[in-house]
Amino acid sequence: MAMNDEIEKSHAAGLPIFVPFYYGWFIVALSFLANLTAAGIRSAPSVLIHPLEAEFGWSRTAIASAASLNLLLLGLFAPIGGWLIDRVGARRVILGCLTTIAVGLVGTIFVQELWQLIVLWGIVLGIATGVTPALGASIASRWFVSRRGLAIGIMTNANAAGQVVYLPLLMAIVVGSGWRSALMAMAAASALLIPFIWLWMRDNPADVGLEPYRSSYESGSTRGRSFARGEIRPISMSALSEVFGTSTFWILSGCFFICGVTANGLIGTHLIPHAIERGIPQLTAATAVGIMGGASFIGTTFSGWLVDRIDPRKVNRFIRLRRHVRARLVRFRAGDDNDHRAQLRIGTGR
Repeated sequence: MAMNDEIEKSHAAGLPIFVPFYYGWFIVALSFLANLTAAGIRSAPSVLIHPLEAEFGWSRTAIASAASLNLLLLGLFAPIGGWLIDRVGARRVILGCLTTIAVGLVGTIFVQELWQLIVLWGIVLGIATGVTPALGASIASRWFVSRRGLAIGIMTNANAAGQVVYLPLLMAIVVGSGWRSALMAMAAASALLIPFIWLWMRDNPADVGLEPYRSSYESGSTRGRSFARGEIRPISMSALSEVFGTSTFWILSGCFFICGVTANGLIGTHLIPHAIERGIPQLTAATAVGIMGGASFIGTTFSGWLVDRIDPRKVNRFIRLRRHVRARLVRFRAGDDNDHRAQLRIGTGR
């Protein structure tokens, strides 16, 4: 009887598909899968460097330039992605990104010159994957008042989960069938998501007759102030200038810049090729970096849970301290040039 009531309520609310829980969590899952695909694209150069070197004779610096341009555009287009989501909605942005990703990956299969790789992987895929990071905060702000930190943490986890899912799988395909088959598999995964986003993704709770999620203990007076936390207005230029003038913005920007340089630029791109050259099997190296993503998955979800309960500044300080200690351990063990597996274990947090 209770299940029948839930079905009737879901039909009354105009949900495109019935789910036995708040529909916003289903939106989070769809956004997670879209971010997962984009994160897998960004992590793929680490398994493609060796095959591209062997087939085309390009230097590692030249190949890494395409990956670097991809990451640069990630940083440049993330604010543009937030601007687009505010104006056309997350659904259209995700559909455009997935379509562009699929087309860009298919085009990359046919590259013969370095400039083609730079244009397709660096620019086309860089822009397509660069507008996705804003999805987490935007969707969480629209669909959640309570549990917003957890929702953001889950969607942010897609970056780590992309390593866990894609790196070992892509390396297995590269070893078994070649790098072109790996790119085709990623293109197919992107295309497969498009109909699901088209059918079931919605931009706002009001589109399906719902309100932003609130915990049961919140008072009715809080509901009257839903705009403060539950709704989003386009950000004005005056608001942006005010944000740029705060020290908090620049401190957080510096923290994320350091994280991006070390995690994505150095480890994410070059650790697997370096490990292979040191005699570590290809699948083992890819799995090790995947484990790092798995550890990040757990830590990010836990951090999202924490910031719903503890001052975010304290959580941030603890995370930065832990990263510093781990980096010092890697540097300490790096003196033993033969203990590569120990370095991988420390670097991945095992």
